[in-house]
Amino acid sequence: MLATLCDILDCTPTDLMAPSAQNPRARRAAGEEAPINLAARRPTRVRLTPEA
Repeated sequence: MLATLCDILDCTPTDLMAPSAQNPRARRAAGEEAPINLAARRPTRVRLTPEA
């Protein structure tokens, strides 16, 4: 698809896209403990009610 656009517009891929860098998120070091949110990991129960 990119090659087709370049042929139609008579340009190169670098003319169509501008590179940009983003800072990666910091990762935890091995062995470093983080608080665990159990509520986010525990599934919610579904309560079924009989139809009237």
